[in-house]
Formats: sequence, structure tokens, C-alpha cells
Amino acid sequence: MKRPIWTLIMAGLLLLCSACAAKAGPLTLPAAHDVTEVRLEYEGESVVRTGPGWIEMLLEDLAAAEPTRKATVQDVPDKEDMASVHFVLEDGSEQTVFVYPEKNKWYIESPYEGVYETDQLLWVMVTDLSE
Repeated sequence: MKRPIWTLIMAGLLLLCSACAAKAGPLTLPAAHDVTEVRLEYEGESVVRTGPGWIEMLLEDLAAAEPTRKATVQDVPDKEDMASVHFVLEDGSEQTVFVYPEKNKWYIESPYEGVYETDQLLWVMVTDLSE
């Protein structure tokens, strides 16, 4: 009789601890003036955007995302339907975030930093590869 009670107590504690996981911190993004271009990749296709107005609008939309408690533990999320957003900076370095839908919600994932909830409009913005 004691063993099932302890098992239930331990399971309850584990559930409580997982529910109390901290939310991700604010999404770290480059400054618009440091970005020379944005390369979008989706479904094997890619396009490069260089318009300063478009880049600034994208960064503002990304910054508006809400942190979640979801974990990010790998370089690239394991999602079938996903867009990659590569910011190419003035110094030649790149910063990448991923955008994907999951259960009628849309997320931004910055590897090893956090997962953020966004909206469908951002998804449309980064998957529209028409020139």
C-alpha cells in the first residue's frame, strides 16, 4: 500500500515542477540597422529581402511575440512545416530563428534561447516567398 502512495506523490511533484518551468526571456534580435539582408527559407525555396522597411517591420513583429514555457534543446527544431529566417549582419555573421505552426498556434524558436508564441500574420510574412 505504501508504494502506490509514494508513486502518486512523486508523480504529483514532478507534474508540479514541470508546470512551474520558467518562461523564456525576451527574444534577442539584432538591431534593424545591423541587418544587411534577411534570407527566408521555406519548403526548399528561399528568397532574400533587403528592404530596410520590410526588415524593420519583421523585427517589430518578431519582438511582439510572447515567451512560452516550451523548451528549445537543439540547433534546429524537429518540425515538418517550418520556415527559417536568417538575419545576415553587417559583420558577416548570421542569426537564425525558426517559425512554425503547431496545433492552430504559431511559434518562433530561437535555438537554445526560447520558444515564443506569435500570430498567423508573421507566419504568412515569412512563408510568402514571392518577389
